[in-house]
Amino acid sequence: MKGTKRNLKIAFAQFACVLADVEANLEGHIRQVEQAIAREADLIIFPELSLTGYSLKDATYDVALTTDDPRLKKLSALSRDIGIVCGGVELGKDNSLYNTLFYFEGGKPARRHRKVYLPTYGVFEEERYFSPGARFRAFTTKERLGMGLLICEDAWHPASGLILALDGASLLVVSANGLTRGMGGEDKPVNILAWETLIKSLAITTTSYVAFVNRVGVEDGLIFWGGSALVEPSGLIQVQAPYYEETQIIGTMDMLRLRHARTHTTLLSDERLPVLMDEFQRLNQKNKEYD
Repeated sequence: MKGTKRNLKIAFAQFACVLADVEANLEGHIRQVEQAIAREADLIIFPELSLTGYSLKDATYDVALTTDDPRLKKLSALSRDIGIVCGGVELGKDNSLYNTLFYFEGGKPARRHRKVYLPTYGVFEEERYFSPGARFRAFTTKERLGMGLLICEDAWHPASGLILALDGASLLVVSANGLTRGMGGEDKPVNILAWETLIKSLAITTTSYVAFVNRVGVEDGLIFWGGSALVEPSGLIQVQAPYYEETQIIGTMDMLRLRHARTHTTLLSDERLPVLMDEFQRLNQKNKEYD
């Protein structure tokens, strides 16, 4: 982390996007980015599919973008002043569609992550419209920050965050379209309790900062709850947005606090990769035997 800024300011754009209207959503993104720049943030993060909306169904192809789409030029230009993570439908070279997070930096699209785990249960039917991504890769930003991107369901699979942390990420971005479902304790819907437990656990077990950005609004009868938060490596929620309200909040990633956490809790350096690899290979072979 030599040469890295001591504190990195992260803006959370808890955004209510317009279904299947890329132009309207881009206007909202630009307003949010300009606000974050005025607040001297180093990075701004939007929710899953923030450029398009979630319940696209037969409109999925209509809103698909490539990284060189001219409509993204202004957003891309703003990334000369701030790193930008936003979500949309990506059109691949083979005309496959992906649920993708785009990362803009230095005035251009710099990285992307295609959602690996596509839920198709309950109200979810992502496998009908998207192809799955095939990798989890950390990368280094211009701020010399190791970052990894996860999209909603990706974060529910423990190996995803572990791979990114072992690959060099110290900030795990989780962009989501989390729905309100069922009532649990503390007068909260049960899935809010589950999500908040999950992001705390992800931070603790990877000794990483976790930036969770969830959308708000109502779409096709689905209610999105917000509650975007920055979680420290200790599992402490440093800052959290209100539920159900469109807003922008700022959290601060303290690199000294991160270094302290990883020095005193050596979970990553103690990980026994050869054991994990052997066991995953064994399970993979076992599954093939049943095919």
